[in-house]
Amino acid sequence: MTSAIANFGTELYLSANEVSKVSTFQRLRLVEHAARMIAEQRIQVAVTGNVVSIPSSVVAGLDIILLQIDDMPDPLMNHILLECADEIRKLHVLSTKTE
Repeated sequence: MTSAIANFGTELYLSANEVSKVSTFQRLRLVEHAARMIAEQRIQVAVTGNVVSIPSSVVAGLDIILLQIDDMPDPLMNHILLECADEIRKLHVLSTKTE
C-alpha cells in the first residue's frame, strides 16, 4: 500500500477508535478526504479493468453524511470512519491487482 493511502487508513482507524476526541471539524475533514480518495481510487480501478467493489450504503451516502455531520452520534461516526477505511483498503488492493 502506498504510504499516503496507508497513512490515511491508519488515521481513519485511529480516529474511529477515539471518535469522542475528534472534533466536528476534524470529522468533516476526514470524511471529505475519504470521499475524494474513494472517488479517485474508483477511477484508478476502472482504468486497470478490475472489477469495482460495490460500496456499502455508508460509503455510497457520504454526501448526505457530510450534511449531517454536526449531529452525528459517536457510535455512528465510528462506523462511518471504519467503513471508509475498509473501502479505501479494498479499492487499493483492486487497483494494484494484476491478472
